[in-house]
Amino acid sequence: MKRFLTKCSELLFKGFLVFTCMWICFALVFDVFFIYLHFTNPDKGQYYSNEIMWRIDGTFKNNPKNIWYEEKNN
Repeated sequence: MKRFLTKCSELLFKGFLVFTCMWICFALVFDVFFIYLHFTNPDKGQYYSNEIMWRIDGTFKNNPKNIWYEEKNN
């Protein structure tokens, strides 16, 4: 039983490390992409930045694309 728990804990830890490393790689690629856009096409970079922010924050709650959108039933 102890061997099984040790193996499971090692597997969970390795899974956590893989997930963390993949998340860091995704963040770095995302950042490099936006740095590239900043120097090559700032308007497109600003457009993508606005789209991401407007979907996440609650500024435009009446837009169905916003994650905070609540459909009102009449």
